[in-house]
Amino acid sequence: MIVVVLIGVIGGALTSLLVRQQRFHRAIASVTDSRARMRDVATILPTDLRSISTVGDDILALSLTSMQFRAFVGTSIVCRFVSATVIDIPPKVLASGNVLTAWINPPVAGDIGYIYDEGLNDGNADDTWVPFTISSVASAVNTSWCPTSSKFTTAGDAGATSYEITADAAPATTRVQLGSVLRFAREVRYSIYQGADGQWYVGYERCTPNADRTLPGICANREVLAGPVQPATTDAATSGLYFLFYDQNGGQITDVANAAQIARVDVGIRTTAESLRRAASNTNLQITGGDSLKFTVGFRNRI
Repeated sequence: MIVVVLIGVIGGALTSLLVRQQRFHRAIASVTDSRARMRDVATILPTDLRSISTVGDDILALSLTSMQFRAFVGTSIVCRFVSATVIDIPPKVLASGNVLTAWINPPVAGDIGYIYDEGLNDGNADDTWVPFTISSVASAVNTSWCPTSSKFTTAGDAGATSYEITADAAPATTRVQLGSVLRFAREVRYSIYQGADGQWYVGYERCTPNADRTLPGICANREVLAGPVQPATTDAATSGLYFLFYDQNGGQITDVANAAQIARVDVGIRTTAESLRRAASNTNLQITGGDSLKFTVGFRNRI
């Protein structure tokens, strides 16, 4: 009986130890994941921000805890006008090794395209980027979409996938030459929000552009980028996510009406120790700590 009791006591102690170790390792994995997500934000968000133009009205809405803007996702050239509103662009991979089409994410219906319009006069004084909304995007291995006669592809590209972009409005084809540059943008929103579990997270949303493209569109399908983070507050010193906007002289800008003057933005994220609290199986336990990250992005396209 004594041996049985001792085995039970030792077994219980070992089981309790193993359970605590499992909780600890789950907590460490959660903390590691949270930090990795913060690093992802520090990679993705600056990439999106550096491509935009504040003077070009790419920033559509801003606050301490959110930012909505047009992020550029790719570029290409006009290979062929199928019709006034249908444009062929070259494959991403060409046998020649040239890169004429490149994007982070393929353009989709609802994205915004910009086509380079050379204007009526010589020189670039009247050149402009003309925006249009993409109605649809098709892809296929079709040699007639960007034919070799365009000089942008060769016979070696016969098996490559080409693309057709349908615009909601016809560009001025008399002023847009074959080979003119196309740029693709997607309206997105980064913000902090409270999830169904009561915790706060950094989220990413894709938005449907407003009809006149000057007002923020409707955003949906939020994806989690990082979290849990500290709750949203009205103070950059405590908020789990914050955006601080400045002009070239260091003056802070808080009104989107002055977005054209923004020269840089400071972004900060603060995570919580929630994973450790959960691992302890004690929601009342006070655990301090967490992690934080801050970075600054200067806007390039300001002329």
